[in-house]
Amino acid sequence: MVKDFVKIMSKDLWKAQRNNMRDFEGRNYINGEWRATPEMYTKLNPATGKAQGAFPISNKSEVGKAILSARTAFKKWRKVSRFVRSDYMNRVAQIIERDKEKLAKIISLETGKNYNESIAEVNEALHMAQFAFGSGRYAHGEAVASEIEDKDSYMLRKPKGVIAIVTPFNFPLAIGMFWNAAPALVEGNTIVIKPSEDAPMSTQAAVEIYAEAGIPRGVINLVHGHGDTGDLLVHGDVDHICFTGSAAVGQHIRKVAAESWHKTTSCELGSKSACIIFDDVEFKLGMEAAVASAFKLSGQRCVSSGRMIVQRSIYDEFAKRFAEEASKLRTGDPFTHNLGTSCCPDGMVWEELVPNNDIYYGPIINKQGFNKIKEYNDMVLSDPEAEVLLEPKYTDVNGRAFYSTPMVYKTEWRGHDAPYLRNEVFGPHVAIIPFDTIEDAIRIYNDTEYGLAVGVLTNDFRKARIMRDECDAGMIYWNGGSIAAESHLAFGGVKKSGNGFPSAARTFRAVTHEISWTVNHADRLTFPQGMK
Repeated sequence: MVKDFVKIMSKDLWKAQRNNMRDFEGRNYINGEWRATPEMYTKLNPATGKAQGAFPISNKSEVGKAILSARTAFKKWRKVSRFVRSDYMNRVAQIIERDKEKLAKIISLETGKNYNESIAEVNEALHMAQFAFGSGRYAHGEAVASEIEDKDSYMLRKPKGVIAIVTPFNFPLAIGMFWNAAPALVEGNTIVIKPSEDAPMSTQAAVEIYAEAGIPRGVINLVHGHGDTGDLLVHGDVDHICFTGSAAVGQHIRKVAAESWHKTTSCELGSKSACIIFDDVEFKLGMEAAVASAFKLSGQRCVSSGRMIVQRSIYDEFAKRFAEEASKLRTGDPFTHNLGTSCCPDGMVWEELVPNNDIYYGPIINKQGFNKIKEYNDMVLSDPEAEVLLEPKYTDVNGRAFYSTPMVYKTEWRGHDAPYLRNEVFGPHVAIIPFDTIEDAIRIYNDTEYGLAVGVLTNDFRKARIMRDECDAGMIYWNGGSIAAESHLAFGGVKKSGNGFPSAARTFRAVTHEISWTVNHADRLTFPQGMK
């Protein structure tokens, strides 16, 4: 049970931190059994740099067993009533509701996300489970008129088979196990999931939830590991790959799929999202949307706005106020760690984790991400055409935990001459760019290889409509920031931000084949198009 998992994990986390040991050991889940592996890696708390536990490094054999388990289970699972399959999601939703606070703590512990954002992610997972449950009560096809009066025509969906899911660290519970897995399961597929090595605990807790809900053996399989494990999975005998992550890895996965005659992919990738702020917007609203879009989760969201494209008439005032607001944001450990004594016979001392509500955002997830942020920040600091309004400060905790305060600067749009204006930084790094006309705003926003999300801040519906039609983005928010995803909507982008198969509500279509079903009611054969 999740409850037991969290209880054990909390104690073992403290033992690992106190003794610098890997006392908590994660497990793979294959064919309904929890399995250890000979080789493990240490998972660090990104906020403290201390050990959180050890998790499997799954080799080719383990991945192959997981895929075979899913392939075998698919033969029976696809024949289970869609109503029955969706009923499992109802049970899952009830468990999530019961263990909401515990799940949020797991997310914050392994990602550094503040507790409020973690609760929101649990709610996102809950909403997707509820949505998937409800979808089982609706028709999963449509009746289509036929050219022939004695024929009925239908469009139906069939499950693709074994779905490989490779998840990101920033939404370890919501995206992989619910945005992707829940629709896949309701539609009759089986899954093998590989969580991010930076956030494996949330996925393991979610698998325990599904197991408690009674999902049959082999329908869900979990393999931990690094990028090599993910590569083994996508090269394996799977039918569809759901991936959320960088554009480079997404392109690699698409190439792997292209070498197969049957594999398909749905990829939600990186971005260079933005807020576009017109001078007629209510100033407070525009500022609130901009700050949240830029700095929630340390800017480590695929939809985070690294660009504020601001009408020149309010440009200087907006930039000044934005930098002031950014300077007030507190970063640090999302928890206060209070030591206490458990009721266990051994009298072990362990931690009570109290959410620190003063923290706006937490650490950078790992050293690689930290170094990338510093690299782009240094580009700006050495660029005479960039006016730095807020210079970042860094904290490196023994090379194991990393923090960065915001980088905020003003600059004219220079496109190809400035990589930090076009490439995804994935951190608290924001350029404030002026525009004069609506055409300028559109040109600046579109002048990247990405097209995921944009927040359009204006009180003029005409302007908003033009931006909706002309901006290259998969998600457009009028008078909102760029971080407003909801489970019942499509989540995905265009250009290098996606491949046309969004996640969340649209996963149902991505993991199924659409087939036509035509019924002839006559005792004679009549061809369409007048053919004799």
